[in-house]
Amino acid sequence: MKLYIDNSFLNRPFDSQDISINKLEADILFIILEYIKDRAFILVNSFVIKYENSLNPYSERKFFVENILELSKFFQNANAAIQNESQRLNNVLKISAIDALHLASAHFAKVDYFITCDYNLIKRYKGDLKVVALLNFFQEYGNYKNK
Repeated sequence: MKLYIDNSFLNRPFDSQDISINKLEADILFIILEYIKDRAFILVNSFVIKYENSLNPYSERKFFVENILELSKFFQNANAAIQNESQRLNNVLKISAIDALHLASAHFAKVDYFITCDYNLIKRYKGDLKVVALLNFFQEYGNYKNK
């Protein structure tokens, strides 16, 4: 199973752990990383994830995400089709250009799940790609396994 994990989720361990949802989502990230290390899941990296992480002003966070991305077995490069799809998504969904690029990259990488902590993105996206909140992922995954 191929997973696209956006930067909001990859950086969750650095968000305030005094907020219970942040702590829970950070813990789940580490569980998913174990599945990736055990090759139960395939982590997809992309030019967008790499670019967005390069903009992170906090070196500790940037290094943490870079280490996670080293576990990826698939890299989605930029191409004209992704650019066109991201522009369409940006216009239709009224989302940021970076979020549109993430969605288009995940779509062209043919991922099974796009996991994010961006609840606004989840609410706005209505398409074929499975865009799920972290807390819903394992519930969805259970249904996926039983197909």
